[in-house]
Amino acid sequence: MASTNPEHGILVPSQYATLSFHKADSIRLLSFPDEIKSHVESLIVSTWPPGIQSTGPCGEAYEFKLKGKPWGYFGSQDAVGGIRLLRDILALLYDCSWELVTSAICSRRYTAKDTLIFRQNSHSSSTLPAQPVEWLGLATAFYDKIRIVYDAKPVRRSGVEADHDHLGVIIMNLKKMLESLDYFEKGDWSHDSFEFKLKGRPWRSRGEATIKMRLMVLKLLETMESMGWRVYTTILQRTGTDEDRMTDTWYFVRTRPSGREVMSSSLSA
Repeated sequence: MASTNPEHGILVPSQYATLSFHKADSIRLLSFPDEIKSHVESLIVSTWPPGIQSTGPCGEAYEFKLKGKPWGYFGSQDAVGGIRLLRDILALLYDCSWELVTSAICSRRYTAKDTLIFRQNSHSSSTLPAQPVEWLGLATAFYDKIRIVYDAKPVRRSGVEADHDHLGVIIMNLKKMLESLDYFEKGDWSHDSFEFKLKGRPWRSRGEATIKMRLMVLKLLETMESMGWRVYTTILQRTGTDEDRMTDTWYFVRTRPSGREVMSSSLSA
């Protein structure tokens, strides 16, 4: 996509850049400006407790090699931290007017993870500030797990900072949906996030069972949308093996509710 230069009436190509994941511990930025690299480094320091092992050029890209394994296996604190880290990087780039175009697999290696392609959205004529949004990660993994990674931020209500229990609402509504399809087995907190364990092995299903699994995916999206969440992207970000391919992590975004909306929601609950 290109924009028109108002002075000369000619098309000016958009600037594209990529964010990619490598091995179990590395992030590479390609064609992002230096200020974005600096912002990402500061965010990693504040969001990823193990910290950064090294930074520097990697060919034409700029690489952050992290301590720990944010792109490792699902059943670990590092993997949950990796979801939070990527969620916050997506939020940072969104706030800096970098629009996600698509995610893509650029390698046939079984350990390959997605490359995210961004376009700089700096040609908008709107002078109004973007509405504040919040982010949620939802990961499907193993053969029977769904994990929700969401951190509610304070919302001002009647002049007072107050946390609304939106995560509890999400858990309750998703549980109802899973029960309606006879998928719910149990739910519990694990690695500072909430995890559903499902009946059967839906992510390993075959034949007609795959239809029921896909119906669950549709119902999940409908349920999330009913609470104001839309899918921003799905990303293959974890390391797999030659026998087991990792499934996507879904990232949702929604406009943050105002204090009045929060009060109305609380009164109607």
